[in-house]
Amino acid sequence: MGKDIGEAIIRPLKNSLDDMPVHVRQLADMFRKHGKKQKRNDSEVTDLDNTGVPQELRDGWKKDSWHTPDRVVAGGKQNRPYPAEYLDNDYIQQHIARFDDGATRFYRADSLDKYGPGNNGTTFVFPTSEIDDIIKKADGDPKKLGTMLGLGENFFVDADGNAVDIIRADFDPEQLMNGNIRMPRGTEGGANAQWIPGGYLPEGIPEAVFNVSDGSGGTFTHFYVK
Repeated sequence: MGKDIGEAIIRPLKNSLDDMPVHVRQLADMFRKHGKKQKRNDSEVTDLDNTGVPQELRDGWKKDSWHTPDRVVAGGKQNRPYPAEYLDNDYIQQHIARFDDGATRFYRADSLDKYGPGNNGTTFVFPTSEIDDIIKKADGDPKKLGTMLGLGENFFVDADGNAVDIIRADFDPEQLMNGNIRMPRGTEGGANAQWIPGGYLPEGIPEAVFNVSDGSGGTFTHFYVK
């Protein structure tokens, strides 16, 4: 009976997932890279495209959830489920704990002046405790840093490759707590086509989102890639 079920259901399902959308492949590739950085055994990070749930997320992805990364993204920006519907609470709490020392994000000065610190009231942020290491890995390359942070390779430079005025904003833990720091849902105003479920950018950088307004505080300083 078990063999019959495998042939009739599991194998066709596996085959139907062979041609996964680009965003799922991005998610899988990102976690493969992360696994290698953590010196994981290669056998632990195989067949990610076929399952739709990368190895690093398998322990955190709810076993009884009908959602897959593909379904979460395909639901559309306005209809994506809350992360708690497909991620275990422990996974979410451990992820948010990475922001215990505060959070950081970058703004173009002209955009900050025109629109303020939030996009429809929310903003994406990176862990302050990890941002200096991320900047260091960019090795002074503004295009590389923009790509790593999911901001686009030309975020830190103009059309001629010259540096633009960038503001770094650092938010302390109390501000984050008051702003309901949480796992991104993918429905936020700042979520773009590169958004993937699980709280990471395609390059493996952790992210979160919180409610921000002109009165949310934060320390704003000029920033130069170096």
